[in-house]
Amino acid sequence: MIEVSHKSLQFQQGLFNQLRFKIRNVSDVPITFRIRCNNNTNYKLDHYTGLIQSRQDFENCIQNIVAADIKLFGDQLEIQYAELADPQEDLKEFWKSRKSLDHVIIAIEVLDVQQQQKETLLAELQAKSQSLQKELQTIKQQYAQAQKSAVDINYFNQFQEGFTVGQLMLVIVIGLFFGGIFR
Repeated sequence: MIEVSHKSLQFQQGLFNQLRFKIRNVSDVPITFRIRCNNNTNYKLDHYTGLIQSRQDFENCIQNIVAADIKLFGDQLEIQYAELADPQEDLKEFWKSRKSLDHVIIAIEVLDVQQQQKETLLAELQAKSQSLQKELQTIKQQYAQAQKSAVDINYFNQFQEGFTVGQLMLVIVIGLFFGGIFR
């Protein structure tokens, strides 16, 4: 019968915040709601009860009363709702005599923005480190290949410097001669 614009409300640690959220009546009948918070000492709502006509939105605001210095786990809003047959009925009286089983729970979270920024930077640095490790490995492989090629060229140069062209021709002729004999 209702939809809420947020699955959780997130306050920033150490700051006074005001957050807005919407409750939407998705039914064809008027709906009344009652909001309860399990930590009324830290949070204040603009509206704790209200009436939402068919297919309409109701905007509400929650603020943290203290500057959210500590992370409190498990803080939540419970939005109970019920069909309201008589739109003229007093909502406080309506909710005094009734408790709705239909409800939506919205978690309230206090986020440590500095810690999130540190974690994001750490993740970025780790990704860059892995990338640099891969590049270093590639460079090492290229260097090893270049060293091998340099050794091969140096060996050929030594072989070439050890003989004159005439001596090299003589070695080739003798090799061909012995190759023909041993065949």
